[in-house]
Amino acid sequence: MDYNILLNDTVNFAQRLIQTPSMSKEEAQIAELVAQECRDLGFDEVWIDEIGNVNGRVFGQNPELGAIVLNTHLDHVDPGEPSLWSVSPFAGVVENGRLIGRGASDIKGPMAVQVYSLAALLRNGERPKRDVVFTGVVQEEIGGAGARHWIKHLDYKVDLVVLGEPSDNQIALGHRGLGQFLVTFNGRSVHASVPQKGDNPNYKLAQFLLNLQSAQSQLSSHEILGATTVAPTIVHVDTKSRNVTPAWTQIVVDFRTASESINSLTEFIHEMAGETNIIVEPIGHVPPESEWGKIIFGYYSPPESGFVQRSRQIIETGMGRETTFSSYSFGTDGRHFVADGLPIIGYGPSLESQAHVVDEYVNLDKMLESLKGHVALLREF
Repeated sequence: MDYNILLNDTVNFAQRLIQTPSMSKEEAQIAELVAQECRDLGFDEVWIDEIGNVNGRVFGQNPELGAIVLNTHLDHVDPGEPSLWSVSPFAGVVENGRLIGRGASDIKGPMAVQVYSLAALLRNGERPKRDVVFTGVVQEEIGGAGARHWIKHLDYKVDLVVLGEPSDNQIALGHRGLGQFLVTFNGRSVHASVPQKGDNPNYKLAQFLLNLQSAQSQLSSHEILGATTVAPTIVHVDTKSRNVTPAWTQIVVDFRTASESINSLTEFIHEMAGETNIIVEPIGHVPPESEWGKIIFGYYSPPESGFVQRSRQIIETGMGRETTFSSYSFGTDGRHFVADGLPIIGYGPSLESQAHVVDEYVNLDKMLESLKGHVALLREF
């Protein structure tokens, strides 16, 4: 197998992916591009589902085995102000061994590697050991509607999901889960000229935020996925009049954790508010109240798991070097697959630090190394 030719073709595809803008809910054009590439490369089945996810299947030698799913997403974040970039965000330029452009790291470089690792076997007259399905899903950057649709309609056995999210060719074992809360501080509204006659909830919020900042270290930590963090984000008040004190103030509080529950975080918020009468409401994708005592995970694959150890050994053989375990600081679509018990690892060539930044890039040497690791995994797992 000539990996130099394979890398050139992979980079060319990644460039075309970058040159096709695909903001969330605007992925139709890139889905067609990926689908046609899979057809041209000889995939056995290629289809775009009802929500816009693109899928490509290559049949394996043993149809009785569960499939490997190579999962990436089609969308990217806004490139921001183009003048801040050294090149056009959608040019897909290669400079100094790096492919630069919006989505190069997250996630079009890894997507090209996944597609062409399957192409490598087909070009070599080989079949993977088991069926392999590439899935490029929509709307990952805004909550994961594509991933939720895929898992809801999954109709085949899956023995391994490989997330292409940036891991620097390490084996990412998971990430913290998301717990968001709307916290409301009530007061009494009055004319701003007589503030002493009212009860301004902004002061309660201010004290809460100071307490929150100083007490973050009290939150628990996961031995692999890391410490629980908290970030206050959006603030609302009930009035738009500048000369009226609010009747209530609300703030969104964002926790990332793999060691706390909705119940424990709710208690922590009340503790930070002190004696203040507040309302605390979980928001977003909230589980039934009977499950509020469960730890909030994104996904977590214990390092001693058989599929983790086996994947690592095969990937290391393919790359020709040892690798390490890691975790993601951001969230991935892997969190949507946990309830169905799918075995998950993260493995991609790009750097997490390059996701969503100006002059985003992926290193070509890392893409080559990742191609070798992916090909070995598809052959041997």
